[in-house]
Amino acid sequence: MRKFFLPLLLISLIPGVIPASAQEQSAASATLYNVDVSAFPMISGFVDVTDSNGIFASGLKPEAVTVMENGQPLQALGFNEMAIPLQLAVAVNQGAALDARNANGISRFQRVSQVIMDWAQARPPDMPDDLSLVSQAGPVINHAPPADFIVGLQGFEPDMREAMPNLQSLASALDVVGAQTPRIGVKRAVLFITPQMENPNLAADLEPIIQRALENKIRVFVWYVDANTTFTTTSAAVFNNLAIQTGGSMFQFSGEERFPDPEVYFAPLRRIYQLTYNSRLNVSGAHNLIVQVNLPASGMATSGAQTFDLNIQPPNPIPVASAMQITRQAPPEDPFNSEILLPETQKIEIIVEFPDGYERPLTRTTLYVDGAVVDENTSEPFDEFVWNLTAYSISGEHQIMVEAVDSLGLSKQSMSLPVLVTVIQPPSGPAVFLAKYRAQLTFGAIVLAGLVLFSILLGGRFRSRSFRAMQEERKAQNDPLTQPIPVLVEAASAAKEKKPKRTTKPGSGKKAKVPENEAAASLVRLQADGQYAALPPIPLNGKEVVLGSDPAQCGQILDDASISPVHARIRATEDGGYLLQDAQSLAGTWVNYDSIPREGYRLEHGDMVNFGQLKYRFMLRTPPPPRMPKVIPLNPEE
Repeated sequence: MRKFFLPLLLISLIPGVIPASAQEQSAASATLYNVDVSAFPMISGFVDVTDSNGIFASGLKPEAVTVMENGQPLQALGFNEMAIPLQLAVAVNQGAALDARNANGISRFQRVSQVIMDWAQARPPDMPDDLSLVSQAGPVINHAPPADFIVGLQGFEPDMREAMPNLQSLASALDVVGAQTPRIGVKRAVLFITPQMENPNLAADLEPIIQRALENKIRVFVWYVDANTTFTTTSAAVFNNLAIQTGGSMFQFSGEERFPDPEVYFAPLRRIYQLTYNSRLNVSGAHNLIVQVNLPASGMATSGAQTFDLNIQPPNPIPVASAMQITRQAPPEDPFNSEILLPETQKIEIIVEFPDGYERPLTRTTLYVDGAVVDENTSEPFDEFVWNLTAYSISGEHQIMVEAVDSLGLSKQSMSLPVLVTVIQPPSGPAVFLAKYRAQLTFGAIVLAGLVLFSILLGGRFRSRSFRAMQEERKAQNDPLTQPIPVLVEAASAAKEKKPKRTTKPGSGKKAKVPENEAAASLVRLQADGQYAALPPIPLNGKEVVLGSDPAQCGQILDDASISPVHARIRATEDGGYLLQDAQSLAGTWVNYDSIPREGYRLEHGDMVNFGQLKYRFMLRTPPPPRMPKVIPLNPEE
């Protein structure tokens, strides 16, 4: 009992050995490491939680954690316990006591080294520790995995008998593990292997080392290797205090004691919590974060404040218009329908960018046309709208704009995008009436022709009967018994004289005149197979005819989506010809499948003209005489 209680008694008698910081070990603590905002609005970090005994508090749940974001409490989304590697430096304080050998000639240090190598050999390869070996001369192995550390320790053979024990190896070990850890949240420790030190100022010399270890959260474990007669010395008590103050422990070895498993020391240092929570920040700038953990047996543990910068910008919606121009017209199968114009809707798609680089959920997107809401999304999909076009019966330009609102309440509207809606009303007039009801009129004409034929046949039958009656009348006149009385004859003659005389022969009326406004040339619509379409031709009257889809700018409207607002012009020349010019249309103008030149093309009778996808035949009312073929001999000498 004297071996265990005497060091504690000596510790209590040494002035300044137990500072006020020893009381801090009795309170639970929480340490927050490196706040990560790369997945904003979800923020994460690592939290180390120890109870009042300085032991890692395992088994905590998110319900026990409160996140204070700029002073506002938020519930943790996740608080997951995870395994991490350990950063350890083995510091060897060389001295003659470490070279003392047993009956087999094995030194104390060799036995210590074997225990450490066996521990390192058992480390899992998927999570290698960061191990270093330090002596009075400085680092021997620096930040190596277990396999390399074992090789270095096997080759480490210092001259223990010539060395003088001091604190240089311990100070160097603190420098090695006190540097930036290779992984956030990795905990650090020092295994200090030392003999007795005959230094009356040992406690004072260790005080700054203890303070450094506390500031950098480095635990120091001491293996005191010497004769058992030194276990109750002041040196042993001071080293035991070093271990207690830094959260470690001390083991004394003289050659007979059973070594503890080093993993018992380091297992609590291989655990940490990963914290995640959903942020409510919506402004850019510097922010602070504090974590509070409620421990059932140790009370509340509060971390220090971690400050982080965040650049937050609202989402940027961009409309993707499938067409800058929309043409509404009657259905192709019913081109004269004035009640239905297609299309009735237009699909509008958008792209939402996050300029701050933090993509987050959307809560609303809205489509505006000319400042009025025409469609809105409050659930997925947020990137599609449907624009109702049934209210647009007049051509005009409209401004579309979209707005996006994210889960943080940030919103932004896009720039206005002009879209031209061209409305082509179905043609009207007698020609359209004939074309629209051509089937009914054709049937009526057939019926009428049948009636006329029937009447002709019926009239011929009556005429044959009248002819027989006239023959019988003549025969009766030639019969003396049936001659009329003279008085009656004279009366009949007088009646005949009173009949008016015809001034003109039957059927001698004047011929119908040709209408003076009939065009000298026209464009006849052709079908895709080259046959003439059942549509009225386009007359080429006046000095110029403008063709296109815009009723406000064109005299002749062409009903096809490939037609530009002003597509082409046809001018009458002074010599009676016609010059076709393209008006810089998108789909182009061709004659006989050749694109016309910029200065125009002089049309000839029978030319086939393409306006975009529409095909026409140029026809003169009075075609020119056919050209005689010109025979060119193959051999000019003949």
